[in-house]
Amino acid sequence: MNMIFKGVQYSFDNFEVTKDNSKAFEKVNQFAENADSKPVALFGGTATGKTHLLYAVKNAIEQNSPELHVFLTTTADMVSSLTNIISNGGTAEKFRKQYLQADVLLVDDVHELAGREKTQDELILLFNVFCESGKRFMMTSSEKESYNRLEERLIIRGFFGDFAAITRSYIHAQFAPDAERIDKRKALLHKSERLSLILLHDTDFSIDAFKSYYKDVWAYFSQYIGLFDMDREDLRLICCLNRIDTLLHCKTPVGLKTCEWNTCILFMHALIYTISSYDYTVGRGGFYGDGVLFIPLPHHAGTDDGLEITIDEFDEWFQKFCEGQQKSNRRVSRRLWRYD
Repeated sequence: MNMIFKGVQYSFDNFEVTKDNSKAFEKVNQFAENADSKPVALFGGTATGKTHLLYAVKNAIEQNSPELHVFLTTTADMVSSLTNIISNGGTAEKFRKQYLQADVLLVDDVHELAGREKTQDELILLFNVFCESGKRFMMTSSEKESYNRLEERLIIRGFFGDFAAITRSYIHAQFAPDAERIDKRKALLHKSERLSLILLHDTDFSIDAFKSYYKDVWAYFSQYIGLFDMDREDLRLICCLNRIDTLLHCKTPVGLKTCEWNTCILFMHALIYTISSYDYTVGRGGFYGDGVLFIPLPHHAGTDDGLEITIDEFDEWFQKFCEGQQKSNRRVSRRLWRYD
């Protein structure tokens, strides 16, 4: 499932400029406008608007200079790319070559390379080539000190240009209302209330209706939720999910098999976990990658730590977990019968 959300709504116009980020805003504006501008390193803590500005640069250059190839990536994607190329018999040169096709390279979250010395070295070589060829590149990071296991030369020597720091978070960018999104969310809130009432009043529970609702919520969050794009109504929807999860834990819903009940609980936990764990899921895809759901599993389940699935695989995996729960329940029943 491909995400519609790719940062297209982020612009300089809807960035909230304050005294804490005005210098950074000015420098990245200059970078976007001037083809001869020096490289820029943008530093700031979580939720300060670094990624917003990075996308704003990309969108501005693509709009004003459509002939230029702008490549925006994250260090998590770069690590994954380098690992795949090397494991398949490729070389580091092949890794660098794919990025050198760009006229403008934008790299997000360089701090995530802390402790990955080899990948940092490759990034330094890549940045140096961009400098020597006169191409533009820009990076963001939450750290500019080497004590956090970032190489000094990545932060200092790697940038022969400007750096800017954002010192305080900004709350929310002001985006124009999206009528389609509002309608979808309103429908989901209505369905959430109906499902809650069914669970609360012991009405017959439809497993097909639950699965349909689940996929609708999954699709909504995959499509619309970005780093700074969650408002009060989205929080209402998350509160509804938590309420449904709590009600499911209370007792087996009417008309539901025990194996189906346990599977519903497992998937509700996975949905809430994936939505609320951006820092973790960003490196694995998550709703901020390609709509991937991460299902945390106990270690005794025979997996490392969890399972990643797409929305198209949901029905298949739901059935697999139901069958697994059913087999487990039968084994327990046999052991109890022997004990009696």
